[in-house]
Amino acid sequence: MNGTPTSRSNDSLSTIIKYEKSSCLFCNDWFDSQTFTEHLIHCGQVLEQCPNTCNVFLPRLKMRAHLKDCPHTKHINSSYGNSDQMAEQRIQLLENDINTLRNVLNEEIRQRLHLITDLGNVRKQNQLQDELSHNTQEALKHLQDRLNEENTQRCYEVEQCQQDFRYCHDIVQTLKTELQHEIDDLEKHINRVSMEAARHQNLLNDNILHLEATVVQHERNNRDKFIEVENYLQTFNDDIKKKLEENADYNAKNATLSVEIKSMKHIVCETEERCEKLEVLFTEVDRNLHHTMQLVADMENYLSTQQRLTSIVNTRGHLIWRIKDFSKKLDESKKYDTILHSAMFSNKPYGYALRLDIYLNGKGNWKGRNMLACLNVIAGEYDALLTWPCRLQANVLIRDQRYAGQSDSDDYVKIVNVRKKSDDYIQTNQFFYIPHKILMQAQYFKNDSIYIEVKILKSQ
Repeated sequence: MNGTPTSRSNDSLSTIIKYEKSSCLFCNDWFDSQTFTEHLIHCGQVLEQCPNTCNVFLPRLKMRAHLKDCPHTKHINSSYGNSDQMAEQRIQLLENDINTLRNVLNEEIRQRLHLITDLGNVRKQNQLQDELSHNTQEALKHLQDRLNEENTQRCYEVEQCQQDFRYCHDIVQTLKTELQHEIDDLEKHINRVSMEAARHQNLLNDNILHLEATVVQHERNNRDKFIEVENYLQTFNDDIKKKLEENADYNAKNATLSVEIKSMKHIVCETEERCEKLEVLFTEVDRNLHHTMQLVADMENYLSTQQRLTSIVNTRGHLIWRIKDFSKKLDESKKYDTILHSAMFSNKPYGYALRLDIYLNGKGNWKGRNMLACLNVIAGEYDALLTWPCRLQANVLIRDQRYAGQSDSDDYVKIVNVRKKSDDYIQTNQFFYIPHKILMQAQYFKNDSIYIEVKILKSQ
C-alpha cells in the first residue's frame, strides 16, 4: 500500500497516515480510497458458495460455468417445477447467506485495513521517535561540547583577569610611589619659587621708586626744553612771514603758469579724443572701402556670371573649389566680415544654378570659432523650365590632402539640404558650420590652401 502522512501532533508526537491507494485482497489490483469499497462489492475474484448446496466456493467470474456443470443443478430443476414456494424460500436463504458472507468479508477487509493503517502509524511513530532520540543525543552531545568549551574559556578568562588585576595593582602601587615623590618635589619647587617671587617683588618696588624719581627729573628737563623750542618756533614763524611777503610775486607767476598748464592739458585731451574719433572713422572708412571693393568684385563676378549663364561649363552637380591664401582671407574676414563666392555650377544640364557662399570667420553666434557656409540656388537661365519648389541634397567635403585620390582618405563630410519655393522667391540662407579647429588640422590645411568639394546627391 502506498501512503503519505497528512497531519502531525507536536504534543503527542503521533502521526496519522492516510493511504492514497489500497490493494485488493482477491485480485491484487490497486485502487484509491473512494473506489476501493465499491470494487469489493463487484470484484470477480471474491469467493462465493455455490447456491446449489454443493459446498463449493468459487470466484464470481467462474460461478456461471460451475452452475452449468454442477451435479445438483438437475435435481434443483426437477424439484423446481414441483414447488415454487420451496424455491423462493431457498433463493431467499441463499441471498441472506450471500449478504451475510459479504458483510463478514467487508468487515474482515475493514479490520485488515485498520490493522495495516495502525501498523504504518506505529512504524512511522517509531521512526519519528528514533529520529527524535538521535537528534536529542546529537543536541546533548553538542551542548556538552559547548559547555566544556565555555568552562575552559571561563577558566582561562578568570586566570587572565587575575593576572591583569595583579599587574594593575603593581602599577598602581608604583604610580602612588612616583606621585608621592613628585608631590614632594613640587612642594619644594613651590617654596623656592615663592622665595624668588618675594625677592623680585622687593627689587621691583625699589626700581619703581627709582623710576618715579627719574620721571620727575625728566619732566623738569622737558619743561625747560619746551620753552626753548617755543621761543625758537616763534622766531622761525616771523622769518617765514617775511619771506612770504618777499615771494608774493613768485606766487602770482606760479598761478599763471598753473592756469596755462591746465589749458594745455585740456587741449591735449581734446586732441586725443579727436584722434580716437578719426581712428574709428578711418576704420569704418577702411571697412566700407573693402566692402565697396568686394561689391565691385561681386558685380564683376555677377556680370561675368550673367554672360556665362547660358553656357555653364560644370553641369554634372560636382564642384571642387580651392581656397588659396587661406590665412590672409581668414584675417580679412575677421577684420572686414568678407564673403567668398564659389564658381557657378549646375546639378544637371539645363538645371538649377548653384553657388557656395562662405563666411570664413563665421557670423552671429558662430563668429570667431567656425566657418559658416550655405549652398544657394540663384537665378538661372532655365528657371522657367524647371520644377519648383526646388529640393536638393548635397555632400560638402573638406578634402584630405594627405591621401588624395586614395581609398583610405579621411574627408570631413557635411550633408546639406537646399530648398527654394520658386524662381522669384527670395531664399533664406540655410547655413551649416565647420569648426576652425577641424579646418586647421594637418590633413585639411596644407600650403595655405584648403579644398572644398560639393556633390549634388539627388532631388528630394
